[in-house]
Amino acid sequence: MEDLLRKMREYSTPRYIPILREAELRLFQRVVAAVRPRRVLEIGTAIGYSALQMAPLLQDDGKIVTIEVDASRVAMARRFISQSQYDKVITILQGDAAEIIPQLRGPWDMIFMDGPKGQYSRYLSLLIPELAPQATIIADNVLFFGMVRQAGFIPHKHRTIVMRLREYIKAVTDNPHFDTVIYEEGDGMAVSHWKG
Repeated sequence: MEDLLRKMREYSTPRYIPILREAELRLFQRVVAAVRPRRVLEIGTAIGYSALQMAPLLQDDGKIVTIEVDASRVAMARRFISQSQYDKVITILQGDAAEIIPQLRGPWDMIFMDGPKGQYSRYLSLLIPELAPQATIIADNVLFFGMVRQAGFIPHKHRTIVMRLREYIKAVTDNPHFDTVIYEEGDGMAVSHWKG
C-alpha cells in the first residue's frame, strides 16, 4: 500500500493535483482513526489519495462514497484504487457534488470536504439531514492561505471564496449542534462533531 501511495504522490506533485500534504495528513489520519466510521462521504476525490488513506481506518464493513467532477481525475483515481485491496470499499461518482448529494441517502458517519471551497456551506446544508448521530465533518483548506483570518484587503479574485469560507466556519462554530475545532495544520482543517 505504501508503494501505491508513494506513486500517487509522485504522480500528483508535477501535475499540481492537490492531495493531503504531510502537514495535515497526520491530523487527518488521527481524526479518522478516532472515529472509525462505517459510512463516509468524500467531496473531492482528486486521484483517490485521501480515500485510500481513510480506507484502512474504517470499521470492518466500512464503505466510502467519493465524488469528483473532473473526468480525467476520476479515471486516474479508478486506476490507482483498482491497484489496492480497497477497490470494493470505495465507490467513485463523477459529477457536481451539489447535484449528486441530494440523490444519496445517509446516514453518514463522516464527511470529508475537499472539493470547491466556495461550496462548503451549500454542501453542509444539504448534508445535515443525512448525518448520523455523532457524525464528524472534516473540511480541508478552510483558512485559504491565511486569508480567511486576515483583516483588511483581500485580492478581488479571492474575495468570494474567502467570504464563503468565513460563512462556513461561522455555520459550524455558531451552530450549537456542532462542536468544532479549527486546526492550523496545512491550509487549515475544520473538524466538526455533530451533536444532533
